[in-house]
Amino acid sequence: MKGQKRIFYVGGLLLLIFIGVSILTFRYSNNLIQDGYLASEGNAAKDFAVLTASNIHLTNAQVEQLKEYSYEDLQKSEENKSLYQMLNTDNFTSKVDYAYVMIHLDKEEVKYQVSEENQSLFDAPVGTDLDIMWLLDVTLTEEGADASVTDSVASDDDIQRYSYYIDEDALIFGEAPTYIFNSSEWGDHICGYAPLHSEEGTYIGVVGVELQTTNFIQYCNRAIGALALLAIVSTLTLTLVFVYLYVKYRKMQYEKIYTDSLTGIYNRSYYNNQFIKRLSSLHKGESHFALLIADIDWFKKVNDTFGHETGDQVLIEISQLLQEAFGRTHVVRFGGEEFVAGIWIHQIDDLHQQLDDLYKKIQNRKFSDQQITLSMSLGCCYCEKQELTGWLLSGMLKAADQKLYECKENGRKQYRMIPYEETEHAELGQ
Repeated sequence: MKGQKRIFYVGGLLLLIFIGVSILTFRYSNNLIQDGYLASEGNAAKDFAVLTASNIHLTNAQVEQLKEYSYEDLQKSEENKSLYQMLNTDNFTSKVDYAYVMIHLDKEEVKYQVSEENQSLFDAPVGTDLDIMWLLDVTLTEEGADASVTDSVASDDDIQRYSYYIDEDALIFGEAPTYIFNSSEWGDHICGYAPLHSEEGTYIGVVGVELQTTNFIQYCNRAIGALALLAIVSTLTLTLVFVYLYVKYRKMQYEKIYTDSLTGIYNRSYYNNQFIKRLSSLHKGESHFALLIADIDWFKKVNDTFGHETGDQVLIEISQLLQEAFGRTHVVRFGGEEFVAGIWIHQIDDLHQQLDDLYKKIQNRKFSDQQITLSMSLGCCYCEKQELTGWLLSGMLKAADQKLYECKENGRKQYRMIPYEETEHAELGQ
């Protein structure tokens, strides 16, 4: 029993370890999938930004003039129209949602700060400098292209054109093209950035190009779903393998504990621990139960005359006959040349018929290579009770053993039976 528990605990521990490793692998793979997707889309966004930057030609004077425009004037400017016309091609519109030029204002160039009136537009404390400015701003989606400035605060104070510098902007405003993933209430975007210089070679800021990744969540969900399915199938497979091996192990242990190593039929431990339970489960409405105890006649002479190896062969062949007659679950090697069997029957005549058939088979058979003729003595006790208990079997075995003794005292080669009720009356009479 301790060995079985140990196997169960070790198997359970291994299963938990597998599940834990699967979860870690799942999470790691999830990150790899997202990183791989974002890297692929991000490089595309970065390439669009570099391409866009290479086609924007602004002089220093134009830059200074654009800084002075209101947002409405910016939208109508020739520079902004030129950027829109350049981007309004199938190559861009199929991928790009927005494109813009963003600059970082010097301290003396800052015109606005976050105030109590406009704080609702910015996720920043009051007093924060609005030092990020959109120099150009093009929307390629139909809704954005047709949209006008409707927010009164943005219209009056031109706030819509500004934002504030954050730590992430240090990467954006670097000298090398880059990209970031941006998730907001407007959707998920991959933003590619490339540095922009004026015609005179002065650093202006960055060109930003946003690719809307509407399929990002779907892509990740599909990939993670496939991984999850693989993990579930692997876990279930491992669980089923573990259960199969455990059941196999339990069966092997069961056979090892309860099977007689010589004959292959059940042993006395089986009779003591499993016999009642197994036979009770095999009851299908029969009216009687019979308990038999049998003994090979003069078996010692077989061993003395032909040797123990021949004796063992005789025991094996007798066991096979008993199993054929009553079924493997019903037969027990009780010890030495003694066997016990329990069977359900509809009527006593059926019992007589089975025993008569068994005796004919024994009588007509030659056992072992030595062609030995054998006989058997058998005692039987039967009852009409359907529920088997240890107390009942103990009484029936005692009565059957008494009948076996009578067979031996009266010439052997026979069987005798007694109803269990008569044994009770005999005991009361004593």
